[in-house]
Amino acid sequence: MPRLIRAVLTATAMLGLSAATAAAAPPAAKTSTPPERTVRAQQAYLAYCAMCHGPRGAGDGEVTRALRRSNVVVPRLDDGVRLAKTGRAGLLRIIFQGGAHAGRSNVMPEWGGLVGERLAGDLADFVMSLPESGSGLPAATLESYLESPAGVPAEGRATYVYRCSACHGPAGRGDGPSGELLRRKHGVRPRDLTDARFMRAKTDKDLFATIALGGAHQGRSAYKPAWDSDLTAAQIKDLVAYLRLIS
Repeated sequence: MPRLIRAVLTATAMLGLSAATAAAAPPAAKTSTPPERTVRAQQAYLAYCAMCHGPRGAGDGEVTRALRRSNVVVPRLDDGVRLAKTGRAGLLRIIFQGGAHAGRSNVMPEWGGLVGERLAGDLADFVMSLPESGSGLPAATLESYLESPAGVPAEGRATYVYRCSACHGPAGRGDGPSGELLRRKHGVRPRDLTDARFMRAKTDKDLFATIALGGAHQGRSAYKPAWDSDLTAAQIKDLVAYLRLIS
């Protein structure tokens, strides 16, 4: 078994997902999910699902290549026809009990014991929405973006120093001390935020989404963390304004 697959399975076991949890009945279906729970479900998806299924459900996560070498095909979650056949109840059973207990691949972990009944249901709702939702901002994040005032570069500078400079460097050139560690150990180079050509191609909303929801949400490195739980929408807009200034 490839080392990467063993690592994934070992990490799952260490989270305490017991066989008793896998045999538990999935929670009852819910008819709708409030916006704030949709955001939490998306964050859980990026944390638990995107490494295999990809940030947008296209079956292109970082672990996918290793799984394919073991003849394991990661299903696309943006396939509306496939999801319609599985149904929300079937999808919930797979999430909650794991693939082996739902007649699927045993490489698919059992997440019920970790995420709990409520979040498992929200995850099912979120995945069912992937074929229609595309890659835009979630409703709650978009609302906070639109309601916040325009950013102030001077305010964004302080946020940048404390939150971003470790990776992106004091001047934004991608040469921070943690950035050097990422390059050496993982082959990941933090973005040069002074690259005017790259920054010109990104809208403020694109930058806001990457800062708020993390790199994986935008199809970029999962090492870029999501800051929406630590920063307000206004602070993120200030940070975007500062990035525009240095680029």
